[in-house]
Amino acid sequence: MSKTDDFIWKAIQTACWLIFAGLCIQTGTLIFNFVYSLFKPVATHNLHLGLDLSKIYEQSFLLYNALFSLILILSFLKATVFYFVIRLFTKMEISKPFSTAISNQITTISYYSFSVGLISYLAHQFVKQISKRGYDAHEISRYWDDSGAYLMMSAILFVIAMIFKKGIELQNENELTV
Repeated sequence: MSKTDDFIWKAIQTACWLIFAGLCIQTGTLIFNFVYSLFKPVATHNLHLGLDLSKIYEQSFLLYNALFSLILILSFLKATVFYFVIRLFTKMEISKPFSTAISNQITTISYYSFSVGLISYLAHQFVKQISKRGYDAHEISRYWDDSGAYLMMSAILFVIAMIFKKGIELQNENELTV
């Protein structure tokens, strides 16, 4: 691998580690704030980066729990996606990229990405429905605005996983004929 390719490879790895760390911190912060808000409802005024769900908490405790649970699930799943991306980087050998482990890892990432995209989309639709019923939940949508990106990423990764599976088949055929 050339110096430029090696630099780009390491830069992408570093970016993935930083994103993973940020998502883990975000998930931990959200869990702490959620648990804290259950004991101290005054905390619902500033949950995470200015998120104010105090009106929803006062109107419906069950709805508050449902919305915050969606936020937590999505945050956890996004961190999980990048955990598997980091694992992919540690397992992948550039000299021999077509392996079953790599193909399985890419498939796993595509499934988790699809889960994030689907849950984000469903959460968006859920918030649209509760907004029609008079609940003010417009600022919460920033936690699932990226549903389309995750759905597209899952589709691309699934195609790449299929290409890797075919590459493994061809590689195994080639080894048998030699």
